[in-house]
Amino acid sequence: MPAPRIAIATCAGYADLKVGDDLLREALRERGAEAVSVVWDGAGVDWRGFDLCLVRSTWDYHEKHAEFLDWARRVEAATALRNPAEVIAWNSDKTYLRELGEQVRTVPTVWVGQGSATDLEGILAEREWNEAVVKPVVDLGAKNLQRVRRDEESSALEEILQRHDALVQPFLPSLEEQGETSLVFIAGELSHAARKRPAPGDFRVQSIWGGTVEPAEPNPGQVELAEQALGQLNKVPLYARVDLVTGLDGEPCLIELELIEPNLYLSTHPGSEKRLADAVIAQLS
Repeated sequence: MPAPRIAIATCAGYADLKVGDDLLREALRERGAEAVSVVWDGAGVDWRGFDLCLVRSTWDYHEKHAEFLDWARRVEAATALRNPAEVIAWNSDKTYLRELGEQVRTVPTVWVGQGSATDLEGILAEREWNEAVVKPVVDLGAKNLQRVRRDEESSALEEILQRHDALVQPFLPSLEEQGETSLVFIAGELSHAARKRPAPGDFRVQSIWGGTVEPAEPNPGQVELAEQALGQLNKVPLYARVDLVTGLDGEPCLIELELIEPNLYLSTHPGSEKRLADAVIAQLS
């Protein structure tokens, strides 16, 4: 019986950040699979030649959003895709948080559509937020996020609305003080957790902004909130990362549910790549 062929979908850049892909590829090979990294929008790829495509480090998809969603549908028509195209499409637009927010505690959010009459200062005044962050609904790694302050003139919202719908959230001081806690689930089971901290003087926790990561032990309240968020999904995803922060009232809340290409911090938790590889192999049967 030939070895199963597994494509680990990636992007052309960020080679130095793909340690997790390397660990997973080796773990899959140890389990008898032929695992190769493939640039998702590379030319001439025959996805029918793979038994499964695992979306892992497609970290430029937000720049080619429509193309990426079309790619996911085409790949799923050719082979197994994890996570599935329907999940990818839903999770690629941050408006999924509005749906989850009906059942799960999330960061308070004001949604602003393109073409709507909006007043950022009015939003901050109405919500009594002295500081806020403005984000496009399609983004990755806080690359287009902007921090704004009440009573300071800002064109942040207008700039984002030129390309996307936007969202406005209160700035959380806990991001500077505590960072974020990420809980990683594999096949519906909690695998491990990580604490992401920003660089001094910053509030963005991503490594591209100087953020750091370390192993963490989530408390029962965080685990309960993460499981509640995943419980809103129709199907259990192969992998998920639940990002939690401390809200203005001191309680944990969901800031992101990452189901497309999250860093799963495999390198900070030895053995986690083996758990993910086992779950991937189980998908083949």
